[in-house]
Amino acid sequence: MMHGPQPPPAVHPLRQIADDTLAMARAAQDKLTGENPSTAIHELRVALKRWRALLRLLEDSIGDETVTLRHEARLLAREFGHSRDAQTALDALADIAKPGQAEMPPLSNRTRATLTQRLENARRAAEAERLHAQALQHLREGLDRASACAMTWRLEQIPFDEVVGALARSYRRARRRLPRDWNGADPEDIHDFRKAVVAFRYQLDLIAPLWPKVWNSFIGEVQKLRTQLGRSNDLVAFSLLIQPNQPLARWRSRLTPHIETRQQFHRGRAQALAARVFAETPRSFRNRVRAMAKAAANSE
Repeated sequence: MMHGPQPPPAVHPLRQIADDTLAMARAAQDKLTGENPSTAIHELRVALKRWRALLRLLEDSIGDETVTLRHEARLLAREFGHSRDAQTALDALADIAKPGQAEMPPLSNRTRATLTQRLENARRAAEAERLHAQALQHLREGLDRASACAMTWRLEQIPFDEVVGALARSYRRARRRLPRDWNGADPEDIHDFRKAVVAFRYQLDLIAPLWPKVWNSFIGEVQKLRTQLGRSNDLVAFSLLIQPNQPLARWRSRLTPHIETRQQFHRGRAQALAARVFAETPRSFRNRVRAMAKAAANSE
């Protein structure tokens, strides 16, 4: 007979989450030299974000090793991130070119085609530049090191209440970065808030099985917030390309009104979503997770 608090059987074990996340990264790594490196780079960056979110959650339970691995994962993501910049700009261009989205003349087909071609060329050039043998070797070594470390962690012995506490701290971290003035917020502040939201979003997968209908609905709201913040961030990156002496500077006067309009739209949506997602206090959030965990354990 087991004594003391036990993790609810419905919750995915930390070991499975760690192994699955590193497997995702390796699967993406294997596809980097294939026919579609853009997709592989995207999948790799998603896997590394998931890994960094898990490492942050485990920091108090495992120790400094998670901090070191998180920094290494960040550097790996950055090494392949430059090839993602052009895709970010393409996404932003598609956003501002949506019909009926702005009270101004739409971009002409010719302008869109010219800008798209330039950005596509920049993406292919960046991929060719970054997908070199040394970068791929750094990635292999980094993932090998992460796997070797994770194998030594006794994840099965981490009390579930520690996981809940870490998740509540992640909730508090994101909530504290919530902009007070969305209209006047610095882009860097919005970016910091977005990073905290992304980590929190991935960490929520650990507790989704407690009550799938409720938590999947909440995760959906967090994901919508992440999407709006991401689109706002894409527009910030795109706006840098139209500054003087930059590749798209000649289209600055035509693109600026579209960028500002869409930026305002996404920030407005993000503000409304953030108010719902972070409506309760961190203590209330933690108590809610604990209560659902207890109910899930009692129902087994």
